[in-house]
Amino acid sequence: MNTTISLPASWRILITGITSIHGWPIFLKLKELVPESRLFGIAPPKSRLPDLKNVACVCMTDRETLMQIRDRFQPNRIVHCAGVCDLDLCEERPGWARAINVAGAKNIIEIFGTDMPLFYMSTDLVFSGNNPPAQGYAEEDAPDPISVVGQTMTEAEHEVMKCLNHCVVRLGLPLGTSINKDKGAIDWIEGRFRRNLPASLFYDEFRSCISCEEIGEAIASVLARDLRGLFHLGGQTSWSLHDIGKHVQKKGYQPELLKGLMRREEKNGPPRVGNISLNSDKLRKLLAT
Repeated sequence: MNTTISLPASWRILITGITSIHGWPIFLKLKELVPESRLFGIAPPKSRLPDLKNVACVCMTDRETLMQIRDRFQPNRIVHCAGVCDLDLCEERPGWARAINVAGAKNIIEIFGTDMPLFYMSTDLVFSGNNPPAQGYAEEDAPDPISVVGQTMTEAEHEVMKCLNHCVVRLGLPLGTSINKDKGAIDWIEGRFRRNLPASLFYDEFRSCISCEEIGEAIASVLARDLRGLFHLGGQTSWSLHDIGKHVQKKGYQPELLKGLMRREEKNGPPRVGNISLNSDKLRKLLAT
């Protein structure tokens, strides 16, 4: 990846969902590239955040406050990272998931305009992984989501793609520590291990894991190139969830805390994907130039 990144001085960037596992590294990278006066972040209500002047806690369903931010900050680029992806919670509360993921995207589009350059961070969970392509899912492969998370993210993609200047980036599984240490695979597994609780992870769920730092760098490069269209961004090696557990276990946790199982062995859990590895060649080639 070309590491020289510069953004035009005329850009005013609004980024939503900054406390998400992928939103925080993107926000931190943009803080390096853009003066505070030209960057504004939105976090969910009641978020625990450092003392930042250019951040507000707002729900994506709060149209009135979003309009106030529009009028006050007047962005000309939006990076939309907000959304919910907790599989269990979204299966239990599908209406809530649709309100945040789908209606939230619609609110951004309607309030800020269909011609606003909009960069939307989606997910590999739009695929089922039941019949994965040999080289991983490419942008041309049709989504076939099996969970509420995947379904609502797919619907949100469709809304974003109606915009004149859209860029949708489907992310593989982010690996890293979130701002509040309560989001993402690493945080969940390590949280269990620290409390001396077992973590049961699947041998047959595979994701294109990508570090949070690489996500931040790559999305900043996507912005710098002002790309349009649909892209996949995942790591170059696929890991099973059990592989991730072994990675965390190397920090010195007791081996017996890591449990393994096949998806068919889980009882009463949310729908689980198979191999949803992404083919990211299209974007990686662009970012290498």
